[in-house]
Amino acid sequence: MSEAHNSSVITAESTFQNISSFDADVQARLNILADHGEKGYILRAPGRVNLLGEHVDYSGFGVMPMAVASDVCVKVSYPSSGLAIDNVESRFDTKTYDNLTASELEVDLANHHWSHYVLCGYKAAFDAMEKKSFAPPALKPLRLTVYGNVPAGSGLSSSSALVVASTLAVCSAYDFEITRTELAVAAIEGERHVGTLSGGMDQSASILSQTGSALYIQFVPSLTASRVTLPAGVTFVICNCLKKKEKAVDASQYYNKRVVECRLAALLLAKRYNLPLEGVKTLRNVVDALVSSPADMLPTMVELADISKQESAKTEASTLVDVAALLGCAEGDILSTFFSDRATACADVFADSANFSLWKRAQHVFEESARVMGVAETMPDAPDFGKVMNASHESCRDLFECSCDELNKLVGICMDSGALGSRLTGAGWGGCNVSCVKEGEVDAFIANVKQKYYVEFMGMTEVPDNAICISNGSCGASRVVI
Repeated sequence: MSEAHNSSVITAESTFQNISSFDADVQARLNILADHGEKGYILRAPGRVNLLGEHVDYSGFGVMPMAVASDVCVKVSYPSSGLAIDNVESRFDTKTYDNLTASELEVDLANHHWSHYVLCGYKAAFDAMEKKSFAPPALKPLRLTVYGNVPAGSGLSSSSALVVASTLAVCSAYDFEITRTELAVAAIEGERHVGTLSGGMDQSASILSQTGSALYIQFVPSLTASRVTLPAGVTFVICNCLKKKEKAVDASQYYNKRVVECRLAALLLAKRYNLPLEGVKTLRNVVDALVSSPADMLPTMVELADISKQESAKTEASTLVDVAALLGCAEGDILSTFFSDRATACADVFADSANFSLWKRAQHVFEESARVMGVAETMPDAPDFGKVMNASHESCRDLFECSCDELNKLVGICMDSGALGSRLTGAGWGGCNVSCVKEGEVDAFIANVKQKYYVEFMGMTEVPDNAICISNGSCGASRVVI
């Protein structure tokens, strides 16, 4: 694992990519965007596949993703007035705003729309400018034209890629220099305007990734990313189960609920160890309060995972009344006391759910985070890495309960087709899995998966073009020179 890299200025020439560096299909798409509408310049941000560390970033633990070749591109051009958000594909309707003041532009959470992610990027860019006391001389009318090929709802972070590309586009429009780490933090915070309590892996991977490697991304004490050399002799094959699930849709019953469950579990563990509850927001907070040196972290996580497993065996699910009794507070005070920083989204979760599986969620987070730490310390050979991937999927399926029948079937077929390891990737409940496959067996693997899953299980006569792709790591966000 190499040293962390996080300080290069995103607007420096070294971050530009010439169109000739892309394959023919990407070049064709970039030229279509360049020729669409007014003249302008293009920013791109890739999607990502997470190899290990699912649903642990918002609990403060490290993850291991890499960028994929599929990306989202945004062209910046300058109309005579207002902010316009449009798309090369006509199925996406255009949104226009007369007001250019970012703080006054609100994301309509009641009516989900694809352009909201662009608006998140717009707001994120101005938030970043404010943090660095950068005051634009005047607000500029902008047209942000989108063209992407990361499938929406596939678990490859199309939404975050769009936020990243949009944030970078607006920063570039105002000649605002920003480091890659600052851009990642801005995009992470910006995407929360759409109502998801995201942790930060997706945006960081889209920005910080480098060709030919994965990343070990850590969030505590601050955002850092280190290159991870992948096992030799394998390729990672990504397959879409074709069940679409977007994080921002029904978030209170799925993604955001898991965030709430993890915080409630952290509070109960803190109470168990007589730790002050004030400031406890993540399971990582509990670990940090208990350890005196980095060497204590992994044993402490193992201990907490074991406690969580024991408690889960006693109690399948808890109500807010149960939680309040254990915390020693009134049920009605939980939201205002422990979730005031994210009150609106968490209030929706409490309104939509009667029961919370706190201990199973905590067990997954501790065990999954330990898997990431182990691999980041010493990358195992391909067969052993495959076993780690399998354990991760089993945990996502059984403890975090973020898989689905289609993903489980697809993972099984991938294993039967010769994968060394296979697991869901992304938030889950649909989308993609990723499999570790020996280089010489990739073609046969893909052919078998197409037949067994898409033809026989899904009943399809033709497999969609973007249903399967391969990746061994692509580069992060950049400005494209046409």
